[in-house]
This record gives sequence, structure tokens and C-alpha cells, in this order.
Amino acid sequence: MNEIKQVLLDQKVRLERKLEKERVIERDVPDLKKYLSRPNVLAILGVRRSGKSTLAETLLRGENFGYINFDDDRLAWVKVEDLHKLEKAVYELFGEVEYFLFDEIHNVNGWELFVSRLREEGKKVVITGSNSKMLSGELATALTGRHTDFTLFPFSFSEYLRFKGVRVEKVKDTYTTPSEGVVKRELENYIREGGFPEVLKISEDFIFTIFSDIVYKDVVQRLKIKRVESFKSFTVNVLKYFSNEVSLSKLSKTLKLSNNTVEEWFNGLINAYVIITSERFTSKPREGMTSQKKVYVIDPGFITSIALDSSKGRVMENLVALQLSRVGEKLFYLKGDNYEIDFMVNGKAIQVTYASGKDEIPKREVEGLEKVKAGKKVVITWDYEDEVRGIKFIPLWKFLLNTREYLSVG
Repeated sequence: MNEIKQVLLDQKVRLERKLEKERVIERDVPDLKKYLSRPNVLAILGVRRSGKSTLAETLLRGENFGYINFDDDRLAWVKVEDLHKLEKAVYELFGEVEYFLFDEIHNVNGWELFVSRLREEGKKVVITGSNSKMLSGELATALTGRHTDFTLFPFSFSEYLRFKGVRVEKVKDTYTTPSEGVVKRELENYIREGGFPEVLKISEDFIFTIFSDIVYKDVVQRLKIKRVESFKSFTVNVLKYFSNEVSLSKLSKTLKLSNNTVEEWFNGLINAYVIITSERFTSKPREGMTSQKKVYVIDPGFITSIALDSSKGRVMENLVALQLSRVGEKLFYLKGDNYEIDFMVNGKAIQVTYASGKDEIPKREVEGLEKVKAGKKVVITWDYEDEVRGIKFIPLWKFLLNTREYLSVG
């Protein structure tokens, strides 16, 4: 027991020292603390290294809480029957705590009933996890809706600017000229660096460490993949499809893998938040389920450094997909006869194109919008703004900073 207590005490001290030393960036998230006003389980999910632990700790700052990080190699031995020992150690160290914070508790098989019991005993529990399926099983059944989940992404562009100390000056609906110039320059940097906090704090090269950690800890180990090199090749190939439809059958033939293996690996990347997907927009549910999905990468840094691609239009579309997902929109694309709409979101049709002037906008982008019925039609450009025949043209940087405003009705 003394060894367990030493590990837990060390973890808590490290967490507190880390947050004391580092400048914590305010995240653009809703008021998550309200979900802990009574006994409940709050799950903060998202890709590894996106800042979940930091966000969770800031929610509990000022409270007496027990903290256990299950990603610690010193706790690799823990089985579900050992969790009560850790609970006892927390009480002995910190007293009768009201809150618990568990990092990556899904590393312990069968953890769900343990957390459910804590909640039923009146505790407020925050869990973090880097697997999107961790709430789909026994916990969801055990809690019968008595849990709340929130997905955290790497820094958005507005959070990136906050990290860089860039203040955007806006007078009524107009940005000042110096602010606009700085923001456009920083957008180029954001596309190159991405939004992983540690990459921005340590080095751009740290993106490779993060990528390796995610691949091995959240996919290879979880799925018990033995053909590691084949999986790495598969993953890079999938990333290169960003902002495009992906054919799993073609991938299986190209990489000489079975269809089942490719499907399992592809879903593994989704569950680890390496990629997100967009489904085909259709009135026929079966068609939507069987159609090819479009792929988007969780961070622009992975596109630049891992996929080694800087195609501006596709990168822009990827950024828009991430931003729409951040604000809670489910992604759909529309494919018609001789046209395609990048995003159909809640009655709105959105195209993305790399254009800085009216003459640079491909006719197909506008013609596609004119063929669909939508409550609002938007073209997101690189640096062109106007409204023509009911179609609103918005520069990417403005859309990223004012997403909810541009998605609002009217």
C-alpha cells in the first residue's frame, strides 16, 4: 500500500507543479463544471496530448480531489479487482474527497462498474480517455444516461492565437488592418505547426513523438496489431486521403491486406481520434451507410509533417471540417450529378476553395451551390469576402474565429 500511495502522491504533485509552471491557455469549451454540480461522471475524450488532463485539472482547481493516471507504467499491473486499493490509498492521502479525476482509466478492463459505484456513493468523477468507444459499453448501460461526455480537440485557431499572445482587435463588425495582417500570417503558421499544445511549447519536431504515441498506445496495443510496419504504412496512406473519399477496398488491394483487417484498422484510427469522417448526405439511410466516407485528419500538423502534403484547398477543407466538429456539427457531404458540396450542415451548404479574389473561384463551386436547396449557402475562401445572389463568401480566418456566428440562421 505504501508503494501505491507514493505513486499517487507523486502523480498529484507532478500535475500541480506542471500547471503552476506552465501558462494554461483558456479553452473554448462550454461550462463543464456545471455537470459536476451533483454526483455525475464527466468524460473528457479526445486524441492523446490534446490537453484533456489540463482541462480536467482546471475544472477541479480549488477542490480537494483524488487523482490517478492509469497511463503510468508504475500502475501497469492494475486489474479491476485492484481499483479498490487505489481508492483506499486516495482516501488515506487526501481524506474524504468529493471529486475523483482518472486519466486514461480505460486502460483497466472492467473499470466501468467501479466508476459507476463511486457515482452512486455520491462522488463526482471526471475521466479522460483517448478512445471514442470507451463510453459505448458497460458504463453507458450502468449509468443509464447519468454521465456527460465532451470531446476535446487540439487547439483551434482562436486558441492558437491566444497561445501566441495575438489579440484580435474588432470594431463592430470590422477587424483593424494590423490585426487582419497578423491573423493571416498566423494562420499560415497554424497550418504548418498545428494545435497540439506540446508541439507549440517544445518543438515542431515533437509532432512525430505524439504521432508515434497515438499509433502505438491507442491503436497498435489496443487492437493487438502484430504487423506494426504494415499498420504504419496503412496509417500514412489514410492520412494522405485527407479531404477526399477513401475506398477501403482499394486500400486493401494496394497494401495487400484483407478487407476485414483494413476495416478494423480504419475504425481503430477513428476510435483513437486520429481521423474523423464525413458521410454522404442522402435521403436513403442505407445508401449513406454503404457509401464511401471522406476523411479528415485531427490536426493540420499531421498533414504537414506526416502526410507531407500542403495542398492549400484540401488543408482549408480539413480545417473547416475540424471546426464544424468542434462546435458539435455532424459532417455530411453531398454528391450530385457533376457537382459536389463539401459540407451539408444543419440545412446549410458549404463549399471550400483556395481563392483570394472573385475571378479565382472555380465556377463549379458556385454552380454546385445553385443546384441545392439550403437555408444558407456559403463559400469559404482564402481571402475573398462578398455576398452574391444569396451566396456568402467568407475568408477562412474569419470563419474559424466566428464559426457559430456564420452558422447561425439568416
